[in-house]
Amino acid sequence: MLNKFLALVFVAVAPAVFGAEQNPAPTDNKTKLALELVQVVQFDKMMQSVQTQTRAIMEKQLESTAKCEAAKPIVGEFGGKTADLMTGVLSSNDFKVDVAAVYAEVFSEDELHQIIEFYQSPLGKKLLERMPQLTQKSMQIAQARVHAVTPELQKLGQSYGQKIAAACKSAASQSETK
Repeated sequence: MLNKFLALVFVAVAPAVFGAEQNPAPTDNKTKLALELVQVVQFDKMMQSVQTQTRAIMEKQLESTAKCEAAKPIVGEFGGKTADLMTGVLSSNDFKVDVAAVYAEVFSEDELHQIIEFYQSPLGKKLLERMPQLTQKSMQIAQARVHAVTPELQKLGQSYGQKIAAACKSAASQSETK
């Protein structure tokens, strides 16, 4: 379980930590508009909410990895440091610029203007205000649904774990005979 969790964390954080392509400061109008949109939609606040929820999920998942009482503080420390690293990466200005670049790629300048206008309207502001509640409730629904299929996921993991082990054993024995 801990190895799977570490792999997930590595996949999520590695590109940013190990030098994924960083977007330079925007110079074109479209990217500047996209950055304005990132500000208007309160991206920082949204990311804080995601990070808080992610930290809680990570803590819950890591609890089961502590095989004894003495391991709990160590696992807790590991979870905290992992969450802190992810928080740092996801709250960096480079990350915001990268996200803005995606908006600039997907939307035209006119569309970006319209989206900004919407989020500055009373209804857009109301949506932004209620987005944390919507996100939290949606995550709770998703967690409940995933929890319902956890036994099936565990069976799949065991089954494929055995298949992978058998394939590796077979490949190792074949290479020894050559």
